Amino acid sequence: MGFFKRHKQENKNTSQKNSAETWQLTVSGIVQGVGFRWSVLNLAQQMKIAGNVRNNNDETVTITLQAGSNQVNQFCSELPQNISPFARISNIKKEKLSNVAKMSGFHVLY
Repeated sequence: MGFFKRHKQENKNTSQKNSAETWQLTVSGIVQGVGFRWSVLNLAQQMKIAGNVRNNNDETVTITLQAGSNQVNQFCSELPQNISPFARISNIKKEKLSNVAKMSGFHVLY
């Protein structure tokens, strides 16, 4: 295999490994003023998922995750068991986003 073919194949494999889907979760319930965002941060860091979490004006919280769908589903399943004892989740709305730049680490936004 020539250099250019090999280089092209290596780039193709690398881009497939590094491609992560971006998901937006909108969480409703008792999720503001109860340490919820810090619980989200801890779980995302444990699961090694990049993204961020922020409060919304309508008393919901938005979580943005860059991960495969299986890992996002696992995050959604584990989140209720890993939140502050004062928080309560009543609903999680999940939406796939497109054309989002690669994120690094997980951050609480203000």
